Amino acid sequence: MMRVGIWNMEQYAQNLVYTDEEKVVTYCKNIVKAVEKTRDVAAQSKLKSHKIEEALKMKDKQIMWNVLQEYIYKHSELFTMANGVQLRRVDVEFYKNVSEGDMARQLEIVRGLIYLNEAKHCAAKEKIKACFKKLLKQSGVFSEHEIEVLLL
Repeated sequence: MMRVGIWNMEQYAQNLVYTDEEKVVTYCKNIVKAVEKTRDVAAQSKLKSHKIEEALKMKDKQIMWNVLQEYIYKHSELFTMANGVQLRRVDVEFYKNVSEGDMARQLEIVRGLIYLNEAKHCAAKEKIKACFKKLLKQSGVFSEHEIEVLLL
């Protein structure tokens, strides 16, 4: 059986530093918040990510893994170099060592990518971008330069 996980591009060459992973999760959670402030985009995003929400509520590693695999295969457009995400094949041993928390973070990233994808294709894009910028500043996790780069 082939397994696939989500990895930040920097991890390809080296292990991901915890603060980098935390930045990715913060980024994804804040795009969700920014999109939710635009009701139509939020409704579409929630519809597309409802399985993720259910899996996160269940807190079952196997269910979360199955949902992650489903999104990877059915929504490959989310996992592009443009989004700074790279897929990497993983073996059974890797899966055994992945914690429930790690699985939840991976699903949060996918959820954020769904919201980001919807936000990129909506009429309220500039409003979402301004809100997103404000949320990223408030998080205290990103420098001004990082925020500007992320919003390009």
